[in-house]
Amino acid sequence: MSMKKMLAVVAAASLVAVAAPAFAANPFSDVPMNHWAYDAVEQLSAKGILEGYPNGTFKGNRAMTRYEIATMVARMMAAGGLSGEDLEKLKALVVEFQPELEALGVKVDGFDSRLSALEKGLGGWKITGQMRFDYNAWDNDGAATGAGADGFTMNRARLFLHRDLSDGVSFDARWHRGNFDRWWVTAKDFMGLEGLTMRGGQFYLDWEDEDGLYDDNDAFNMDANYRGFDLKYNRGMFTVEGFAASNQGGNIYAANASDEYYGARLKFDFSEKFWLSLNGLWYNVGDTNYKTYWAGLGFSFMDGLELKGAYYMEDIDGAAIDDPKAFKVILDVDQDVLKFTSLWVEYAKLDQGFYIDRSPWSFSDVLWPGDISAGVTLPDDVDVLFVKAKQKWNDKWSTIERYVKYDIDTFWDAKEWSVAIGYQYSPNLYFELAYADMDGSFFDPNYDNNQIRFRTLLNF
Repeated sequence: MSMKKMLAVVAAASLVAVAAPAFAANPFSDVPMNHWAYDAVEQLSAKGILEGYPNGTFKGNRAMTRYEIATMVARMMAAGGLSGEDLEKLKALVVEFQPELEALGVKVDGFDSRLSALEKGLGGWKITGQMRFDYNAWDNDGAATGAGADGFTMNRARLFLHRDLSDGVSFDARWHRGNFDRWWVTAKDFMGLEGLTMRGGQFYLDWEDEDGLYDDNDAFNMDANYRGFDLKYNRGMFTVEGFAASNQGGNIYAANASDEYYGARLKFDFSEKFWLSLNGLWYNVGDTNYKTYWAGLGFSFMDGLELKGAYYMEDIDGAAIDDPKAFKVILDVDQDVLKFTSLWVEYAKLDQGFYIDRSPWSFSDVLWPGDISAGVTLPDDVDVLFVKAKQKWNDKWSTIERYVKYDIDTFWDAKEWSVAIGYQYSPNLYFELAYADMDGSFFDPNYDNNQIRFRTLLNF
């Protein structure tokens, strides 16, 4: 470590130490009171950032190792108490010495929203992203191109932009599939009303996910981008929210089609154990009106053990089936409770004619089980049993098992099971090798296929 860099670190560390309530007198025998660095060394010693050597010396003329510097930075992180420019200097040190800090067991990725503006971008911008890169191998290709065919495919490549402006106002955007599909402003404590948040632009909403009503795939009717305005008010145990929009999905410049989207939500968090939500969506798309209402309910018996579910009702103009309904019941158990595995057990029942906008349970939402994929009304009554277990063996390795069975009332059963091995190479990079087997689908009892998928997931 060069003397110039060492002095820069000591100077930055002294910013942390200025808040120390008292200073030790002559902390090191080889740093006299008339030395130019005495005050900084004294403050750092009082704050516990510098400890020196057992014989009471500081040895300031010796070049410090990177691990010694990293130890100082770790103590500075623990001390806290900085803001503004001083905090940015500390962030720069954390970035520089990240490998050594991680070797010391310091969780760098959890520091102050974790190295926000300085580490992630320029001029106060925070830039994050995700890449999901798959290799698929099918027993029987389901498509000529894309994820349904053999070979490599870019499943997801996204960039997220965020900037805090002033007075609780922030800006967010997402780049996805070659364009910006989200772009909105958020204003907290809007119009001076504490607890009221306004969002305007093209933003994301998924109330089913907020209630934890699905595990690793999609919602029945949300998980979508809406173009318009959303108001959310939180006060104590209750939250009320409503939005009005004129477009769903697409890029931010996609032309409106004179459609209307409205939603309202009321949620009560009665305690840490018990919650209730009441939700409604109204879509006027083309010449058709869609109305969906659902109530969600959850109760935690203890930390990590929750029983929850939802009951849905729909009313679709001109539909052959009047007022189709659906419900789901979920037992969600963390690995901390069972010790060796987490467990998700879900039972759902959907009436014929029920409209779903996503594919909630399938390992692959590309091919199977066919007509229960996105944007269709179900051709028959369907009972679904979905079970997922995940074992986190250590910080690196995990295993996953999934099983879903569709009991199609006047047709036949369709089943799928899958297993996977996951490897967390680093906090940002994850690999997963999975195998899935599919038997039966809507309108084809003889459908038989299997898939091998190797996934690379990068978050940055």
